[in-house]
Amino acid sequence: MGCTSSNTAHDKEELKKLNDLAEINSSETQSEQNPIVNHIPQNSIISSPSSTQIGVSKLRATLLIQRWFRRWRAELEVRRRCTWTIFQTMEYASENEQLKLYNFFNEIISGLPDAFNAMQNEKNDQIESVEHFSKLSNPDYVTIDPEYNGPDLTFPIDEKQIKVLIDAFKEKKVLAAKHLLVLLAEARKHYMKIENVQYMVTSIAGKITVVGDLHGSLDDLLMIFFKNGLPSADNPYIINGDFVDRGPASVEVSILLFSLSLLYPNSVIINRGNHEDVIMNKRYGFTTELVKKYGVVANRISKGFEGVFRVLPLLTVVDNSVLICHGGVSDITDLQYINEIPRHKYASILRPPSKRNEEGEDEIDLIEWRQMLDLLWSDPKAALGCEPNTFRGGGTYFGPDISAAVLDKHKFKLLIRSHECKPDGYDVVHEGRVVTVFSASNYYEAGSNLGAYINLGPSHKPQFIQYSATENTSQLPLYSRVSKVESSALRDLRTKMFANQGRLQAAFENYDPEKTGLITMAEWTESMNSVLNLDLPWRTLRAKLVEQDDDGKIKYESCFKDGALEGNIANKQVTETIYRQRNILETIFRLLDTDNSGLLSREELRAGCELLAKHNGSISLSPEELDNLVDTMDINKDGEINFNEFLESFRMVDNKFASSNGNI
Repeated sequence: MGCTSSNTAHDKEELKKLNDLAEINSSETQSEQNPIVNHIPQNSIISSPSSTQIGVSKLRATLLIQRWFRRWRAELEVRRRCTWTIFQTMEYASENEQLKLYNFFNEIISGLPDAFNAMQNEKNDQIESVEHFSKLSNPDYVTIDPEYNGPDLTFPIDEKQIKVLIDAFKEKKVLAAKHLLVLLAEARKHYMKIENVQYMVTSIAGKITVVGDLHGSLDDLLMIFFKNGLPSADNPYIINGDFVDRGPASVEVSILLFSLSLLYPNSVIINRGNHEDVIMNKRYGFTTELVKKYGVVANRISKGFEGVFRVLPLLTVVDNSVLICHGGVSDITDLQYINEIPRHKYASILRPPSKRNEEGEDEIDLIEWRQMLDLLWSDPKAALGCEPNTFRGGGTYFGPDISAAVLDKHKFKLLIRSHECKPDGYDVVHEGRVVTVFSASNYYEAGSNLGAYINLGPSHKPQFIQYSATENTSQLPLYSRVSKVESSALRDLRTKMFANQGRLQAAFENYDPEKTGLITMAEWTESMNSVLNLDLPWRTLRAKLVEQDDDGKIKYESCFKDGALEGNIANKQVTETIYRQRNILETIFRLLDTDNSGLLSREELRAGCELLAKHNGSISLSPEELDNLVDTMDINKDGEINFNEFLESFRMVDNKFASSNGNI
């Protein structure tokens, strides 16, 4: 790679400078001038003056090289940490935006007439029943293609079938929809029988393996199986949630985990994570994956997965000493209370289920909801106390005093959780009592992080096993790995800046009324913080993002020189708005796409427009106007609206608005 060769040249140049400096120093060396040389035993110095000079010269050169190397590693570590901060901050900001968007739609639904709410409650009640779930995901309505060459699945599942599935998935084969629906029905039946809190012991097998977030990474799951062995009665596993979304193989990962849990029901436990959630699936890729792999039956399969996710257990206790849950705890966490929660009510943890009282009003059990939310969404913090997790938008930040209080209350020694990507695949905080394990390697970018899993024995001291599922990345030298990941992080950050170019420009110019093109470092960092709303080390990142003059002033126009929007002001504003809001528009599209087909039918779009019209009193659309709106958005006139047509409709509206204001 280019960065590797350039680094080698740079290293040679630096070493040459250090050696030259060492030679200069050696020509004038006096032993009394170097306290280190003074501590060299007399009998170890050769009597020949030339030999002495050579020995001291080598020692000085070694010390200089060590000093340079330590500085180089420190600078590399600063770059690595900055890169990590960029990735994590942007990820959590995205989750926060999605939660706010969902809350907005939740408010719309809550404000609709009683009849609509009654209909929604009826749907919720129906899907909780085994009969209704079976109808929604009935495999009898699905046939297998005569040309299907993928794996077959029969019940009860045996170990041979697990190996057949693994081999098929390695060859990129997709399990038939009919087989998958049967598997989901069996998995739901199994998990409906067990309690919210599961218990396991290490005394039978001698150890239990705890796997953190996999996020649809089949390579990581197979790497764990290769290194640690397949699950069995003698090799129990706990999968600690978030095995779907983001990655490309969430379906295959789920199939293997559900099959193994049916084969070894007492030795493979799957805790629910915050991504085993119907709303999160619409935004973070799982729903899209189902549509891509299963087409017209994707909605039926999506309902099947929803049915399983609802009944996954919430946490596991090992040897009555170790608490294992996906997110964490809070100042109200109580295991006895949690074990009584009717977990099947929660299709999404983001919205608490409501129940009508005798007066016809919706009632929400906020304590119950908080217990669920905190368990799946919380993160540890270094400071004492418990506070809302505003960074993610859900759950809490819990300090060492909170984790100690919860663990001591239940007489536990240790909390193992996941939910956060860590550079080394794991992290230990709160005086060793809170451990994070994350099993998806290369999560943000190839080379960004190692994956890890835990082997937990009777001593309850976690043994961490690290790995990287991408061999070519793990073999790169440290400098190349950091540079590769840094480039990816900066590219994502510049994309964010590009999407907010107009707002950033206005913020910069607010500090530059004379139009000099220069502002101070403090003004630049304040502008970046206020517009992008990202808590990043802007001063450290400055050299990678913007130019500086000889007086230390920031040339703010240089922020956009590599990706500035072209064209007139109105078109720039339109493009920027669509670019900035693309994720939000995609989420809206997925929410309107109730059958998860990847297309909006006329009925789905009409229902969405009616929903907004009822919420916003200033919008009044007749049935004819709604039909005309649908016809306008259906650009290719095929009777359905894809995501590109959806985006194009917003662009046309923005252009029309700009034109009416005289900007074009």
